[in-house]
Amino acid sequence: MDQERAGFRALSGRALRGAGPVAAVTLLCFGAQSTRAQEAAAAPAGSGPFLYTAARLLAAEPDRVDEALDLFEQAVAADPDAPFLRLGLAEFLAQKLRRFEDAAEHTAVAYRLAPDDVDVLRAHAGVLVSLPGGGRRGEVLDQALEALENLRRLAPSDIDGMMLLYRIRERLEEYEEAASVLEELVSYHNGHRQLQGMLVDAFRRAGQDDRAEEVQDEMLRLEGLSLEARMELANRESQRGNHTEAIELLEGAVAEQPESVTVRGALAEEYFRRGTARGRTPRQRADDLAEALDRLRALPRAARASFAARLLEARILAASEQTPEAIELFESLRRESRDDLRIVRELVRLLMREGEWRRIRDIGQTLVDRADRSTAEGAQSGDLGLSLLVEALRQMGEVDRALEVLAAEEKRAGESAELVLSQAELLAEVGRKRRAMTMLRRDVVANNRLLGENEDGEPELPALVKKARLYFDLGADRLALRIYEDLAANGEVRRLMLVAESCREQGRFGEAIPFLLRALARIDAGAETGLDVEKDTLRAALRFQLGEAYERSRRYNDAADQFQAVLALQPENSHALNYLGYMWADNGENLEQALELIRRAVDLDPNNGAFVDSLGWALFRLGEFEQARRHLERANQLVPRDSTILEHLGDVYVALGDSQRAREAYEQALAINDEENVESVRRKLSELSRR
Repeated sequence: MDQERAGFRALSGRALRGAGPVAAVTLLCFGAQSTRAQEAAAAPAGSGPFLYTAARLLAAEPDRVDEALDLFEQAVAADPDAPFLRLGLAEFLAQKLRRFEDAAEHTAVAYRLAPDDVDVLRAHAGVLVSLPGGGRRGEVLDQALEALENLRRLAPSDIDGMMLLYRIRERLEEYEEAASVLEELVSYHNGHRQLQGMLVDAFRRAGQDDRAEEVQDEMLRLEGLSLEARMELANRESQRGNHTEAIELLEGAVAEQPESVTVRGALAEEYFRRGTARGRTPRQRADDLAEALDRLRALPRAARASFAARLLEARILAASEQTPEAIELFESLRRESRDDLRIVRELVRLLMREGEWRRIRDIGQTLVDRADRSTAEGAQSGDLGLSLLVEALRQMGEVDRALEVLAAEEKRAGESAELVLSQAELLAEVGRKRRAMTMLRRDVVANNRLLGENEDGEPELPALVKKARLYFDLGADRLALRIYEDLAANGEVRRLMLVAESCREQGRFGEAIPFLLRALARIDAGAETGLDVEKDTLRAALRFQLGEAYERSRRYNDAADQFQAVLALQPENSHALNYLGYMWADNGENLEQALELIRRAVDLDPNNGAFVDSLGWALFRLGEFEQARRHLERANQLVPRDSTILEHLGDVYVALGDSQRAREAYEQALAINDEENVESVRRKLSELSRR
């Protein structure tokens, strides 16, 4: 419910920032007081307006809420046909008491009494969108839209009302209509930069990129291409992922003020962002990261010595795989920041890449020793340190020491499901099955206890999933599936999806299938999902997962049906196009149709190495070896060190008679040691050696 309502809250930008959830809606609905309300103070004693004024005074005192409510109700009873009295009572009910249903009843009466009053229209719509979700949600939104469209007819320049209308249209994914509302509002407030910026975004979501560019150009014209305007637009483009456009704007700003350290630093960071963005080729990535580092190191010494600049340099080095240099710089930043957790996490990722488990162990121990668990931040630091310490000891083969650490923590903090399951996980990993099963029988991790509601009103989902996975690891499949069945017994879509995803992550695709089918059936039956996602979008995602599960279970016809169902819902779903095309090509089926599907996927995402590999493989299956070679070599450039791509490349070289290059490709694939294809690669190398 709260997720559904959240989309209608922060509607007035800065004006509502900091207001509570209810206050935000209420301010929007009642922010513009009518002149009749302002005249209430002059009303005679005992009249509705007089009682209304007295009620507002009492409402400002926290301990006199009940008295205020009584006076508001007396005011309405004294003059039931006065719309502004109804609005005052509705405002009080919504803001102070959170009685949105009651508030809506009074705004509905006000709407009938004064259907052309702009304050009434705005307030009625605002309360309607604050109502809890449920079966009548569509009907309620239709009523709100009716009121707001009337307001648009009467007062199209009303910012609060039109912003509410715009947000509802966006929420309903009516992007063109939303952009139209905002465009009309901007026409009444020409030069309002915040509205213009929102209009640019609205046009882009509506697929009207040309209109978006026109608004951007107008914004630049009004600003006279000022440095501030360039920086603001560059930041906006960067947030949208348009890093090339952001770089062009910042390059122009640097040309305008070449000595500005702020602009030059922002440009270095933007090259880094583009270099690490999805879809860049390895060469583009390397060039961008090198440019980012050069730009950063060209800054004055004082600027380069700042914490922010050194952090950016460490990230650039890490992304450039200059790992030892990045590690030392992150170490310096960690000491300087006294174990800032953001820095610690980035450092640990690099240390894991290098297998530096002793250093990770020392960092974990330091965090545990220093943690002040009386504060939330200290508790978070201590928990991170404990997890790092235990994982490092596990990786170093010191399982008994890791168990001692967990036992000591249990003695300090008391028994908990998380600590018990962590100990069971370690025991299972080293083959101590009996002790692990004993841990899983402890009361703190009993199924009925974990399934019972916690303080947030939900089962202990992570603990339940972890326990089920441990049972699978220990060979107790029946016990694991019982947990999943109990967890999904209420038919809640979110739980069914969680269970299916857990099975999928463990490679148990067959077990995932019934849960995915049940989730789809519940959605088709009209069940609420509890997710802020359109049902067709959710259907497509579930059918994709179901297609994958069928394919991994070798039920290829069922898999094809699911991927085709995804494409019926989302014809431009590149992942479904690629998966179906690759499956057919790999099985030697429907090769021409497979090639067409994969070409469409590559057109949608031309730098996706997996898609390009699929294209090369389909061409190979069709006997187009030279074309296949070109695409597979490009796939290898896009995704270096992928064993499947290298195996495909080796197969093409064999078909072309280039045994030497085939052997090199197979040997590189074998060195990666991917369990999915290591045996097939070994066999092909052996066959090549016998030729």
